[in-house]
Amino acid sequence: MGLQKVTAGGKTVLVTGGRRVGSDLARTLAGLGWRVAMTYRDSREVIEATVADVEAAGSEGLAIRADLTDPEQAEAAVAATVARFGRIDALVNMASIYRRTPLADLTPADFDAMVAANLAAPYHAAIAAARAMLAQEPVDGIRGKLVFLGDWATERPYKGYLPYLAAKGGMTTLATALAVELAPSIPVATIQPAMIDPPPDLTEEDKRAVLEATPLRRFGSSGDVNRLIVYLLDETNFVTGVCYRVDGGRFLGNG
Repeated sequence: MGLQKVTAGGKTVLVTGGRRVGSDLARTLAGLGWRVAMTYRDSREVIEATVADVEAAGSEGLAIRADLTDPEQAEAAVAATVARFGRIDALVNMASIYRRTPLADLTPADFDAMVAANLAAPYHAAIAAARAMLAQEPVDGIRGKLVFLGDWATERPYKGYLPYLAAKGGMTTLATALAVELAPSIPVATIQPAMIDPPPDLTEEDKRAVLEATPLRRFGSSGDVNRLIVYLLDETNFVTGVCYRVDGGRFLGNG
């Protein structure tokens, strides 16, 4: 089935974070008729520029400043979305912090920071969104959808990122548990990408090492992730509790 625009008037998605992949997702969904709200904590200019692109595409957009580690701010972000657009049909939990923390240098603050950003924040956003969804009328039997962005390495960890991987692993379990809690009204899915569009500070040596450890010998793109999200949001109501790896085969264990 090809991509189809959503019904007249559009549906509403709240995307948390999204300086790169999330911004591309916002523009893609706007082109398919979705209204897009986006949260930011520090990246105001990037998110506001993305919202401007959403509106230039003929849709409606909203930028919301929120620290989602605070449950009250998470609730306020969802409330602002509903107040502006009348409902919330999807939450895409994309905001994350990825930082190397070698075992020899670990401090309690490293654990607290990773859990706050990568587990507590998506938890608070998901609970707030789910409560709002459950209070609204269903569309095609569905009151809303939740999508989480995880990490393939939570199932085959590598060294140097212990607090990050522990938090992301907890988030994957959170998503699976929510699929049980929220059925049959709200489908829930997790996507576990490997490296998407390598960051500019990655050395050429590091890039080669990643490619050699990836059976498909390429980096992922925003589109590799976002086409799957579009499928989950627009093309099926019969998927929940699943975890998709979008990793070029990294999980297979070549490195």
